[in-house]
Amino acid sequence: MGGGRRLAGEFTDLYSDDENDASSSDESKITELSPPKRCDACFSAYARARSLLNLREFIRRYKPGDFVGDAARDKIEIPETTTLLLIGGTGKSALVSEIKSIFEHFWNPSTVDMAGVTGKLFWIEHMILENSTSICVFDTPEWSICLEENYKILQKWMKNGVFHGENNICDSINAKIKKYNKKRMVNYAILVLDAISILKSIDTQDTHYMDVAYATFNYPFLSFKGGKPAVVVINGDRVSSINLASVLNSIEDLLDIPRYQIFNISGIDNYHTELNVLHMLRYCLEKADRGLPLKKKSLKMKRGLEHPNWKVQKYLDLAIDVYIIYLCFMILAGIGGAMGLFSFGN
Repeated sequence: MGGGRRLAGEFTDLYSDDENDASSSDESKITELSPPKRCDACFSAYARARSLLNLREFIRRYKPGDFVGDAARDKIEIPETTTLLLIGGTGKSALVSEIKSIFEHFWNPSTVDMAGVTGKLFWIEHMILENSTSICVFDTPEWSICLEENYKILQKWMKNGVFHGENNICDSINAKIKKYNKKRMVNYAILVLDAISILKSIDTQDTHYMDVAYATFNYPFLSFKGGKPAVVVINGDRVSSINLASVLNSIEDLLDIPRYQIFNISGIDNYHTELNVLHMLRYCLEKADRGLPLKKKSLKMKRGLEHPNWKVQKYLDLAIDVYIIYLCFMILAGIGGAMGLFSFGN
């Protein structure tokens, strides 16, 4: 896994003429060219490169709230940055590297890349696009073998937000970091699972890894309007295709989720790996936008049944309820008096 990708550039010679050969590495010109007419293989290569470019361009142009529609934007709290939180054991830094390799031409190196070196200790913020704060992927320390500790840490992140450079060792350093780094509220979570660890669990019947994965996936504070985290499987290229299929089926059964919510970032094939990463990003961004909270004003309007003055409506409803109770009492008193059940004086 990892390494620079040049898929789009690899196929430019298949459909560019002599005048364009000198600038064939410019991806912006690829989309302007007509598809090749030489052979089926050339057209297939063009189609594959074009599909990657279209997805990549879509994510490059993404802005928080794009999936909610223009009509709903005024009622929803739109963040400056859509923050995706990576959780799980090993493999999160490898996933960050895959994302970086796809967007390497547009990568923003303003943050120090400590992935793989200090990923076990520090929270690392990665802005995906150059000169843009639209998408942030947050790498986090590995989960603990203690379920209770995992629960407390994740609950804290989801409630209080996360900071770049924060660690789980020194609170005094964290206090200084929080003064200078911006807090990011998590908009969606991605559970990263290791295919090798799952395969070992299946072979040895040691269910601890699967138990931690199941408990983490089902934490209520990781659900966004009912949407559970996306699941990414890494190291699939280090197991056989039969074993990989067994791993994916086990995850599907364990977490009770559809296959389209599981993304196999295997690294076996450059094209499919990039395609899966881009589809994963698109899926997560859409889920993040769909889970954005309503503005406080919109919540009041909703609670007030769209009444312009919901407090007045609340007290009006209470007065109507009291009046109905009074009428019921008077009716019962009248019936009782007629039947001689009640005496109201001599």
